[in-house]
Amino acid sequence: MKHVVNFRPVTIVFVLLALVSVAYGRDQEIAKLDRFVQSTKGNTASMQIFREGRDQIEAQNWQKAAEIFNQFITGYPKDKDLDAALYWYGYALQKQNRKEDAKAPLLRLINRFPNSSWRREAEALLVVLGEQDAVKKGLERDNCEIKMLALQSLFQADEERATAIVMDAIKTNPTQCEGFQAVAVSMLARHGGTRALPVLLDVARSNPDLKLRLTAIRALGDQRNEQMTGELIKIYDADKTKEIRYQVLRALADREDPAARAKLLEIARQGETPELRIMAIRVLSDHGRMPLDELLQLYNTETNVQIKQGLLRTFADSKDPRAQAKLLDIARGADAIELRGFAIRQLSDKDDEQTVSQLVAMYDSEQNQQVKMALIRAFGDSKQKVAVRKLMTIARNDQSVELRKVAVRFLGESKDPEALKFLEELLK
Repeated sequence: MKHVVNFRPVTIVFVLLALVSVAYGRDQEIAKLDRFVQSTKGNTASMQIFREGRDQIEAQNWQKAAEIFNQFITGYPKDKDLDAALYWYGYALQKQNRKEDAKAPLLRLINRFPNSSWRREAEALLVVLGEQDAVKKGLERDNCEIKMLALQSLFQADEERATAIVMDAIKTNPTQCEGFQAVAVSMLARHGGTRALPVLLDVARSNPDLKLRLTAIRALGDQRNEQMTGELIKIYDADKTKEIRYQVLRALADREDPAARAKLLEIARQGETPELRIMAIRVLSDHGRMPLDELLQLYNTETNVQIKQGLLRTFADSKDPRAQAKLLDIARGADAIELRGFAIRQLSDKDDEQTVSQLVAMYDSEQNQQVKMALIRAFGDSKQKVAVRKLMTIARNDQSVELRKVAVRFLGESKDPEALKFLEELLK
């Protein structure tokens, strides 16, 4: 089913994984290491050791890599590439979860080589390792990646202090660091407990940043208490912003309590706009909270064509055989031509042999030219042999010249050898 709105705030886990990947991701850094080795001229004894260390890093033999880079550091303390060796020694130690041991070579790099091209990576890795001074400086820096990594490390080391910093950051004016407040909101929801709820509610209700409000609403939806259901419903009723309302509907659909389902059902049946009703129907059906029987009943009593089309999409996504049967019934039946054509499109998207064969059989008994045209389009979009052969039959024998032309056009767009051979014969 196509989503009405495709924005969905990412969770804290994916945000942080992305940040770590940017800050000290293995693929990026090893590519830099490889370029560094390739660009270094000469075949000195020190460079041979460095290359061996590079090879062990690429093979992910962390213990051996650490041993080799330590050999380089102790054996060549004045080498021009000592800064790079210090970084990769710390990196290999960190990969063995030797966090305290890994800090020493990284700090040595930063202090001795302040202009090193490896300094940024060393600072990021120190933040990830939770080195207190690096974390403190990271929170004060303008570099967004380092700042968010610092916040993550602080939550791991001192949740109380991190929560206080996040709450303060959310209350103050928006930071210049893009994405920081969204990550802060997600972290606060995860770690802040009940004391974070008033701050999250304030952001959800009135923060000027729409994306931040959406993030807060999602976070509130993850709070498993009935009070939050009531607060989400209040936000929905008070705010007419489409994105906010859609996000509230998603948050309500994720909740198990009866009040959430009751609100969604109310919107599905009596929402202010067809779009809101369709969205409510979609999230209810996606979460299994509106059984097919209710959806079928709603379709039979509904008068709005747009709502009915939304229900047809829901039937198309259902694995219940009754939903497929309903689509076929509508495609064949006495509904509005617009709805019959829409049902045919939903059926043709499946493109399985049985469904296409049913549509082929429908063509022969159909009298309406517009519906026949919809069926021909379905055959043209299909990769089933039965559809190609039906198009050839229509192109050769149909009483309507217009329908024959359309069938020929779709055959011309087909790469099926049988279709191409048919067209060649048609030209003779």
